[in-house]
Amino acid sequence: MNLLPSNREILVFGRQRVIIGSSERMEEIPDNSIDVIVTSPPYNVGKKYTPDGSFTDKLPMDEYLLFLKNVFRECLRVLKPDGLFFLNIGDSAKDQGKSEKVVNTAVHAGFKRVQTIIWVKSIFGMGHYTPSGGKRRFNNVWENVFLLSKTKNYRLDPKRIGIPYTDKSNIGRYSKEDLRDPGDVWFVPYEVTTGAKIKKGHEAPFPIGLPYLCIKSVPDAKTVLDPFAGTGSTLAASEYLGLEGIGYELFPKKEVIRKRILENSFKPPNTPLPRQLEKYVSIVDEILYNALQFLSEEQKRRIMSKLSKKKKKTLTTSMKDLKHFPEWLEKMSQLLEDYY
Repeated sequence: MNLLPSNREILVFGRQRVIIGSSERMEEIPDNSIDVIVTSPPYNVGKKYTPDGSFTDKLPMDEYLLFLKNVFRECLRVLKPDGLFFLNIGDSAKDQGKSEKVVNTAVHAGFKRVQTIIWVKSIFGMGHYTPSGGKRRFNNVWENVFLLSKTKNYRLDPKRIGIPYTDKSNIGRYSKEDLRDPGDVWFVPYEVTTGAKIKKGHEAPFPIGLPYLCIKSVPDAKTVLDPFAGTGSTLAASEYLGLEGIGYELFPKKEVIRKRILENSFKPPNTPLPRQLEKYVSIVDEILYNALQFLSEEQKRRIMSKLSKKKKKTLTTSMKDLKHFPEWLEKMSQLLEDYY
């Protein structure tokens, strides 16, 4: 897609372009030219977006919603009549109900509300979230992804991100193949935990797997937009899928965005089914139990003493997370090789 003339700086990474500036005006993008929009706007909770803290996303609610409405109007203008808009936002402990105000603002801007998808960040001990419950409320381990359209004639194919049936007797009853609609609850954990020592270059990124699912569910999509690009998660998913993406960012961390968009370590999310989870946990327990039968008490003590407290914790965590299952087996096999 050819962009319209602009005096703003445009960064190019692969098939993706990042325009430095506010998305309140997206004059570089022609009308009706974008197939799918995936974004997560600033949550207006005082996050620092500049190193010196001179800019934070903390506006009076009226100003915050007016700012978003301006952006959403531009999103409506550039989205194709059959395109879709995935809007991710959650509620904070101190600001319950804000997500509804935000999605209603999008509706007032002209969008039609199609559905609410629940993005689960942590479940059954897997995945990460920011503890905020204390003794006043439960921790929030999910966020909204509001699905919005420009017209009633939008394109969506849920089976493009489908999952296999747990009960195989449903094959033939509801589908001719072992593939079902994933539903409106998605488990997509963060790739790495955020924190004081592990930073992703931005105060509030989302995992690449989330925009990947959104974008892939739209058949024949060719152009992607994220009006709040951040670290470039949406554009990274767009690049992985071989599509053309455009992002807007006021305070771009250029090297962080470049690495995230062009990184080759991303793997599409694989949602574990409950029965599969039980099966694999059972296998891990059995392997561990059988392996330890061949070791003397002294050998067991030597193995444990060899591990630092940090490594013991990592090993325990890995056992709980299916995506680390092969990594855990490799560690166990190395330990047994050293001491058996």
